[in-house]
Amino acid sequence: FEELKSSLGTTALFPSYRCARGQRTMPEIEDVTEELAGASLAGGAGAGGAAGSEHGSHSEAPAAAGTAGARGASAAAEDSSAGGEAAAETKDGEAAKELTPEELAQQEAALEQAQAIKLEGNALFAEFKYEEALGKYTEAIETAPDGHKEQAVFYNNRATCYFKLNQMGSVIADCSAALRIDPDYAKCLLRRAQANETEKKVVEAFDDFSRVLTLDSSNSLAKAACRRLEGPATAERERQKEEMMGKLKDLGNTILGKFGMSLDNFKATQDPATGGYSIHFQQ
Repeated sequence: FEELKSSLGTTALFPSYRCARGQRTMPEIEDVTEELAGASLAGGAGAGGAAGSEHGSHSEAPAAAGTAGARGASAAAEDSSAGGEAAAETKDGEAAKELTPEELAQQEAALEQAQAIKLEGNALFAEFKYEEALGKYTEAIETAPDGHKEQAVFYNNRATCYFKLNQMGSVIADCSAALRIDPDYAKCLLRRAQANETEKKVVEAFDDFSRVLTLDSSNSLAKAACRRLEGPATAERERQKEEMMGKLKDLGNTILGKFGMSLDNFKATQDPATGGYSIHFQQ
């Protein structure tokens, strides 16, 4: 295990944190998320992986090319403390019942085991073995306590593998699972936004990029994406609204048709003083 930590370049994987029942240790959060330097990923995510320079405060992802010796170092992710109380958490992040010492010990053992499995996935990711790494992150997800904040990192790591494999539907699903655990996971929001844009889901992509900016107003990738997507997202919202209104009108006409009427028999007039509407029937 020490050799693995050394090869991956990680340090301080087991910091102390304080819980309700005394001083414990727990692995810190670490992920392998990477951000592409380009303004848009719509054309940059190939089946074999993404291209471009990668950066991020959560991690440093492996470079797309280089010597075998450099791969292990580039796979290393910077640690980010999990923190928080040791009490069990629900999927909504609300405190559940307080853990007994035995349950706490079991949780810590499961977390450490999941962390070790994740490191195996990181090593595979560094060697561009994305499908094998994906399997390790799946194992880490299943090993970690359900709904624990660190489980969000494992989901995000697996989403990164799916991104490399150009499986955007799975990227979106895993990022959504991670965000249900940690709604403020900005790096995961950015990953889902990129996948949504690649899938041409401009409204969802714009909303995710906007949310990233609320968490990190200096994120240049999100800023550029919001400028790029604001117009298309607004147009798509209008199209969806018109489509919905058309369906509602068809439904209304189907019902009213049984009485020899249609929605054309009703006229809505807005009151300029209050902004409210009044409905008038006309033959």
